[in-house]
Amino acid sequence: MQEYKKPLFQKGRVLKKEGLDALRDFPSGMAEIFFKGWSDGILAGFDISYQKGTSGKGQIIVSDGAVLYKENIIMADQEIIPFEEFDKQIIIKLYIFPVVNTEDFDIYPLEICAEEEGNNNNNGLELGRFRLSQGARLRKEYQDMQDFHTAYNTLDITNVPYAGPGGVTVSPVILQVFARMLLSSRTSRESDISFALMCLGRPPVPKECLLHYISNRLGIPYKEMGQSGIYKYLVQIAGTGNTGRRQVKGKEGPAVF
Repeated sequence: MQEYKKPLFQKGRVLKKEGLDALRDFPSGMAEIFFKGWSDGILAGFDISYQKGTSGKGQIIVSDGAVLYKENIIMADQEIIPFEEFDKQIIIKLYIFPVVNTEDFDIYPLEICAEEEGNNNNNGLELGRFRLSQGARLRKEYQDMQDFHTAYNTLDITNVPYAGPGGVTVSPVILQVFARMLLSSRTSRESDISFALMCLGRPPVPKECLLHYISNRLGIPYKEMGQSGIYKYLVQIAGTGNTGRRQVKGKEGPAVF
């Protein structure tokens, strides 16, 4: 016979160690059960934006977020990064360093930083990338699937690794845009509609589902691929063009407002 004890913290009652132990063990135990078999990757948060600080200088703001790392959920606070690296391909990364054990805590040192592409550092989890023009805003409203890969002034999330069952999967934002395009198309097949509804209603979509859908939809052999490869095939399926996109004079990308 098993029993589950839910601690009650009520006025007038003595705070007991057994109750605190139950409170401590519940979130970690729940996470261990729920995320069993999931890959490491982003769970939620880490939204990236650009703005001028009070000093007039630019800064990148990365919102708080959660990441699955070696079967542990790690929470990160908001990070503000000074930024003046315009017209360069910049990658925002999260680094998780080896755990430090104390008598009271397991401490995971974290660092969120902006790196220029090509520094040959393949470590860290990518949170997004962009090439920002001076005076432009960092755009995060995507008109179609190709829009994620606009060269200038748009946050590119096609390489961000999201945690998922059975392997790293694609950002739910990408899949939501893809799903809405399928649902609004008159040429979508029944399988497209079913897949689109899954993308809208069940994030994250497991990597295996994405790979099987691409294989069946395009009539190609099932094969392993990363987030970037999955994104390219989804663009092909969506059949998007440049409708609605505008050009910055002399540069490919959205207009600077």
